[in-house]
Amino acid sequence: MAARLCPHCGNRVPATRVMALSDGMECPHCQTRLEVATGSRLIATTLGLVAAWFVWRVTRDSTNILGFALPVLLSFLAFGIVSPLVLIFTASLRLEPAAPVFEPVAAHGGHGQSVHDHAGGHH
Repeated sequence: MAARLCPHCGNRVPATRVMALSDGMECPHCQTRLEVATGSRLIATTLGLVAAWFVWRVTRDSTNILGFALPVLLSFLAFGIVSPLVLIFTASLRLEPAAPVFEPVAAHGGHGQSVHDHAGGHH
């Protein structure tokens, strides 16, 4: 499947929406609830971590006054830039699973503990 295509209507979802709302978004064309597929997230995260490691490796021997913090800062920025860019080009969208519906459980006769009962066995 091509990147950022809605599986319901087949129209392209904007890259900004995919990057910002990867856990759940609506298709701007058919309003179907979508999310980025797990495989696309895994690829983007892995390549972001590889880029961060590479930047840290290159800058770790810095001798300036910020030499201890510069590799961490630059690797953080590398991850934050590479990961969403990869997601733009590889994001495969899927229908968001329906949220589970929770129903209240009815208390049985006098067998359940009330708010006023104590947890101990004595009264």
